[in-house]
Amino acid sequence: MAFFSGLYSDGTNANHILVPIPIHTIPLEDDFLNILTLQCQRKNELWKMVDESQIIQSIYKNSHNLFAEVSNKTHVPLDFYKVYDSLDAGIVEESFGLPVPPWFSVHFPEWKIILAKYASALWGHTNFPEYSMDLQTEILKISAGSTIAEIVDRWQQKIKCQKLKEKECENIKDQKLYAYSGHDLTLIGLFAGFGFNNYLNVSTWPEHGSSVVLELWESDGDVHATENYYFKIYYYQNSSVENPKYIGDLIQECQGKKGCPISYLIKRAELLRPKPDLKSFCNKAVISKASKVVCSILNLNIFAVLFYFLIKS
Repeated sequence: MAFFSGLYSDGTNANHILVPIPIHTIPLEDDFLNILTLQCQRKNELWKMVDESQIIQSIYKNSHNLFAEVSNKTHVPLDFYKVYDSLDAGIVEESFGLPVPPWFSVHFPEWKIILAKYASALWGHTNFPEYSMDLQTEILKISAGSTIAEIVDRWQQKIKCQKLKEKECENIKDQKLYAYSGHDLTLIGLFAGFGFNNYLNVSTWPEHGSSVVLELWESDGDVHATENYYFKIYYYQNSSVENPKYIGDLIQECQGKKGCPISYLIKRAELLRPKPDLKSFCNKAVISKASKVVCSILNLNIFAVLFYFLIKS
């Protein structure tokens, strides 16, 4: 609402402060931009694997003293998520100029590093070599897959409608802007979905009012060809940024070019798109690394029996 009011506010009437802007949304259970509260059993299972991973267990172990002190002084249980709520609330209060106990604020820099590592793991920026399945990609299908896929679908429709005069293309052809509303975690998932490697850290973390702008560009040439289109990615880290940072060249496939070829994002969408759809994908059980061990043992037994009969014959 703030974005639309700021962009389309009525500046001709000083007494008219707010302008009603229609916001079209989708049911909460289908909101792929708010993964944190999305009811998704597969997400819960994947996140449990993240919590049990070597990198997260190492974070828990190395941060025990911090968690214990916060738990003791705030009287919350010694639980990661309970301590998380306390520290997160403290950081927000301090950012708005509210008083925070000195013993508390001194831990904020350390906590921001922990949070960046933890959120990066949950939202698909981290590889987990100890698991037989590609846990990182499976997480990305939930945290970013639907968003990347919808952006690509809309762009492909836009490109298609540049050469058609059908009624269904009338609004699409003239459309210049399409905006999504999300949170810092939405952008974190989006960064991972785009394929940024080692970009997200404390210094680049999305702050209040942060946003990402994607621009679809057309090269000179045949308007019928998808390969003549490319896109640019700009990042506003907070609401005070006036000149956004171009970050497209941080993607290896986009380096040395005037923008990222749209074919790159089409491939990312195909890789990460939840199939057949997000709701159905969420109901699919996770095949854990234990399943692979069982299969390996089964294959070994079959091979042993087969080998026995071959030798015997």
